[in-house]
Amino acid sequence: MRGWIIAYSVIAIWTLGWLSGRFGLLRSAFPALMFLIPAVFAWRMAASTRTIKRREYAYLGLVTMLALSGTVYLVAKWYDTGVDRLAMFDRQYHQFRNRVKSMPEYENVEVSYWHGKGGSVFCVYLDGRVANKGSHDRLLQMIGRMVRNNDCWYYDRLEYPGESTATDAEFAAPDGGEQTDEREPQ
Repeated sequence: MRGWIIAYSVIAIWTLGWLSGRFGLLRSAFPALMFLIPAVFAWRMAASTRTIKRREYAYLGLVTMLALSGTVYLVAKWYDTGVDRLAMFDRQYHQFRNRVKSMPEYENVEVSYWHGKGGSVFCVYLDGRVANKGSHDRLLQMIGRMVRNNDCWYYDRLEYPGESTATDAEFAAPDGGEQTDEREPQ
């Protein structure tokens, strides 16, 4: 019986590693511990000096089936609701944010994100000021690679010298003069 317990414990530890790779360590701790409960009961049964009855084996089998089915159900629900995509986006976002923070040209840039219910919609916000248009374009290329790999988009609120604001472009007269209202020039 000890060989079976050791094999089951190794599988439970492997399950923790597999789940943490997909959902993150904190999220995967609960299903992995739930998967490990029958091993704890089995170790207690094997450590006792009395003989183990058939009924105890049946109880252990029932607890094992409940733990396995609960773990499988929870992981399947996580895949259905997109928790795996959320965990993947979290990893990529933190790598992107750390890369941006490590570059001196982006020290005044704030990067944040929002995700919708179930991890289905992501929005990355870029806010702050960069030194020039080249820096702005490089940052947009970096974030473009990240959002292309995920189902998300970004909102650019970065400013740089020489950038015309939307209000200036909207209300400027076609002849270069100043237009003071929203009507078309006559």
